[in-house]
Amino acid sequence: MTRSRVYKKNDRAFIEQKNGAVVRRLAKYGRFDGVETTRALERLYAASRLHTNFFQPPFKLKDKRHEGAKVIKRYHVPATPYERALAHPRLSKVVKRRHRELYRTLDPVAPLAEIRDT
Repeated sequence: MTRSRVYKKNDRAFIEQKNGAVVRRLAKYGRFDGVETTRALERLYAASRLHTNFFQPPFKLKDKRHEGAKVIKRYHVPATPYERALAHPRLSKVVKRRHRELYRTLDPVAPLAEIRDT
């Protein structure tokens, strides 16, 4: 595995943090070999992507301040990545429309059932 930037040894820390929260929770730490396993993981990740991005609102840190030894953290209101994308001003109307159409077709229980079956 290579790092993305020179002299930044912890550069991928945030990506690995999300892997621990999503990927490692589903697929664990085992080594997977073979075509069948790859296809199963593709199905798992596709269902997980839909469930995580459209129905799981994570907390995002707004600010953090220190008062002596005490750390005070404030968070944004929990919103799904889908909601955050729609609120972003630079996202084009075409992409927003495509995301809305996809969201309307989704059933919240279907990705969970697919994850369990896989």
